[in-house]
Amino acid sequence: MAQRYPVSEIADNIKKGKDKIIQVYDMLPNFCLSEEIPGLLDGLRNAMKDYVMLDTSHQDLKTSKQKVIQLCTEKAEREIHDGIKCSTLHEEINQLLKNTMSKELEKHSEGFLERDPLYVTMKDFNQTETSNIEDQEMDNEDGLAVTGETVQIIDPYSKREFSNPVKNSRCKHSYEKEIIQSLMAANKNTKCYWMGCNNRVPIRADDLVPDDELKRHITRMKARAAI
Repeated sequence: MAQRYPVSEIADNIKKGKDKIIQVYDMLPNFCLSEEIPGLLDGLRNAMKDYVMLDTSHQDLKTSKQKVIQLCTEKAEREIHDGIKCSTLHEEINQLLKNTMSKELEKHSEGFLERDPLYVTMKDFNQTETSNIEDQEMDNEDGLAVTGETVQIIDPYSKREFSNPVKNSRCKHSYEKEIIQSLMAANKNTKCYWMGCNNRVPIRADDLVPDDELKRHITRMKARAAI
């Protein structure tokens, strides 16, 4: 007979499973051959998707149960008010729960699994995101160190252009504020994932400061493109 866990432990066990996957992911470069990593990484991503789906289903079930209880309560109150004997059957409740669960699942947009904060951190280890900026004079006016290099304008987690960047005061790498806060909330040991970064210290809220220089640079870049 399958072991049944208290509802209160399910979410905690899911979180522990996701954290374990991230721990293994962090160890891949140090303990595995380079040719082994792609296959292992695919396996970890699939396992993370399973946990994300399990987590989503658990949350949907909780929401659906609350809605079904409310619907059944309202129906019983109407029947009592009308002098009718309560007629909700066990089979009816199960079908109502199933239908409500289906509706909850339909609310999730396509690709929601891949947008999970922890799944997003599981990048290829040889993956980089850069954007070439040739006009160095304007960059230097903003105080950006770009001589002979490129300015990073893509957030490494969302892979989208920065809109509200913050800088890690330890390693000087930037992140999209909303994204990095979500990652830190999901995993207290979140580290900088910019390729080539030697900073292995977990990011703390006090380490993050507004990257106004980068924000001004992006604004100027867009203004030039609009001319």
